[in-house]
Amino acid sequence: MKIIVLHGDNNIKSYERLNKFIEVAKSRSWEIVRQSSTNQNLQEVISSSSLFSVQKLIIADNLKSLDKKFSEWIKREADNFETTLIVYHTDLLSKTFLKSLPDNIKVEEFKLPTNIWNFMDSFYPGNLRNTLILFNDCVKKEPVELIFSLLVRHFRDLFLIKTDPASLNYPSWRISKLKRQASRYKEGQLEIIIKELADADMASKTSQSTLKDSLDFIIATRLE
Repeated sequence: MKIIVLHGDNNIKSYERLNKFIEVAKSRSWEIVRQSSTNQNLQEVISSSSLFSVQKLIIADNLKSLDKKFSEWIKREADNFETTLIVYHTDLLSKTFLKSLPDNIKVEEFKLPTNIWNFMDSFYPGNLRNTLILFNDCVKKEPVELIFSLLVRHFRDLFLIKTDPASLNYPSWRISKLKRQASRYKEGQLEIIIKELADADMASKTSQSTLKDSLDFIIATRLE
């Protein structure tokens, strides 16, 4: 079995890479199985490949299925299957987890540039000037669509950290950062910005405004 791990917080780049593997598999007439779309656990999905001669590309996109029991099983049985397994995760995986997999895996990491994280961390009331500087630096190097999508997800996390923190499966250091940033917003302010981000998305899709102009306006009016 060939095992490839795609992980990191740059979801656009990792998703593009995943699609490359899918395109190659389709061109070779492989069977493609997403474990999250089946009613089977990952061990069952992999084991079923031994019943057919066709080559399989198996995509493990549900990290909960990759527990200690599976790690021990895959280390014992990996050589018995002629298939390709892609472990796809939309965040950074820990070194401990990676070490739990067989030694001959291929790992590809997709990390966001530091300046984008700095921009999102700077996005709070009273920090207008710094946020604008970081935003303009980001859009010089990265597509505004990427920055916008990440900011939308970030504000979803800020909202959830206040309303349903248990739903966020992040490391403790990231939870602490989100709580600290969310505490800078008064009641109702997060909801207003989330609505304005949704309006900005709609405006860009109907050619009423660009995402950059809309983000400039939100920063200027909400972070004074």
